[in-house]
Amino acid sequence: MICILGGTGGGKSVLFNSLVSEKLSKVGVRRPCTRGAVVLCPSRATDSLGNLKRESGFLDELEIIPRDKDELKNVIMVDTPDFDSVEKSNRITSNRFFMLSDFILFVASQEKYADLLGRNLIRRSVEWGKEIIVILNKAESETAFLDFRRSLANELPALELIRIDRTARPPEILTNSPAIDQLSGLFQRFQAVEEVRKLRVSECERLKSNTLNSVETTAELLQELRDRIQIIVEHIDAALNESLEEMETKLDVSASREVEEKIQARLENLLRKYDILYAPRAALRNAVQKIVATIGGTIISDWFGQNRTVLNETISLKSLEQNDYANSLTQLEASVAKFNLEVAELLSSEEDFSDFRRIASESCPRFSSEQIRAFYEEAFPEIEKLLEAEFERFKEGLSTVDEIKLYGSYTLWALFLVTAEVAIGGGLTLLDMVLNSVIVPFIPKWLLKFKIIDILRDIAERVDRQRREALRGILMRQAEIYIQVFSDLAPKQESIGQLLKLRSGLQSIG
Repeated sequence: MICILGGTGGGKSVLFNSLVSEKLSKVGVRRPCTRGAVVLCPSRATDSLGNLKRESGFLDELEIIPRDKDELKNVIMVDTPDFDSVEKSNRITSNRFFMLSDFILFVASQEKYADLLGRNLIRRSVEWGKEIIVILNKAESETAFLDFRRSLANELPALELIRIDRTARPPEILTNSPAIDQLSGLFQRFQAVEEVRKLRVSECERLKSNTLNSVETTAELLQELRDRIQIIVEHIDAALNESLEEMETKLDVSASREVEEKIQARLENLLRKYDILYAPRAALRNAVQKIVATIGGTIISDWFGQNRTVLNETISLKSLEQNDYANSLTQLEASVAKFNLEVAELLSSEEDFSDFRRIASESCPRFSSEQIRAFYEEAFPEIEKLLEAEFERFKEGLSTVDEIKLYGSYTLWALFLVTAEVAIGGGLTLLDMVLNSVIVPFIPKWLLKFKIIDILRDIAERVDRQRREALRGILMRQAEIYIQVFSDLAPKQESIGQLLKLRSGLQSIG
């Protein structure tokens, strides 16, 4: 297989037509003119090339032309598309035929003889051990030819260089050209089957060797990438755990006289809002109506009638002062910012992580204050919903009289609400500090028999646990963005295993 390779406008198709003595490959001023590849082969090779075309999607535009010419009986000639084409499929096809080729005719024009891509392809051919002849086509300057030959000789002294002069008009085929006659001598060389076999064996060995090197290099690079990503993920996990621990230690605030006075005033304000605290609970309204229907009684009926208006009001919790979450959210924002900074410092600590820095910058969004607040409100339910569940839990097992007394008291709900707010605003440490001095004095004596202090502590623990889980979840959510993005980059271990299996299979081929 002799493949003609070169860049756009180099004159590959003219050379192909001239060597096979037929106008088979399209020639024109439009660039690129050759799309796909044009292959001239003996009839006996058409089936093999047809299978190659069917099995290889990159050869969809492969044109196979059978010709039984005596001088080409052991040769397949290929006019490849431009290796520097703007069409990706052309570049892929050219590269595949480079690998399949036994012999390369590289065509450079005087306009592009110093082109870097062309030089790289020539170097690659030599590195692969392929036989190659370099042709400077459309030459009209002796200076350019000598400069080209000198530069090749300095780097690759063993290369053979042939010059084809520019013609007055662009031809479709060259006739009476000494250079074409010289190149046609290749066909004489391959008239001998032994020469063909020797070249094919040599080329197959080179192909096997280069493929093995590529497979091993690729497997090593993929494993190295997996290892680097694993290191990054482990560092991100460590930074996350450190940020979580630091945030946990700062969620509790220390009690002070100022804090106690603030909570005392808050509680008194809530107690003055008896109707607001008592009226909006649909669950309470339903419970009171159920009790009245069950036990009846003049006293209860009178009491219920006097308060019917209050019970049917629908006053939103927004009427109350909103709970101050500043401590929790401020600490969460600080922890998220510190975590992002630690990841950035990690990715900047080593030059090897420069590609990861770019990926993190482009694909890992950092949470804003608005997003953090939105996530928190989504993850942590409204206090009212939490406490309604606590209220239902508390009344289980109460006697009818105690249940009636419970619904006649606004204090319990106020205690629940303030307990929850203290737990949210300052944590359990603060709650323990202010429980006896601020909250206990407001507990009616009849509630003490229900071990209300223990119940309040249980409520606070559950609320605090849910709050902390919400805060932790948001910080972990930020970390998971990094971990997911980097983990998606890691090649699967199965892929590396397949490459190693392919390497073993190639090594076993004699």
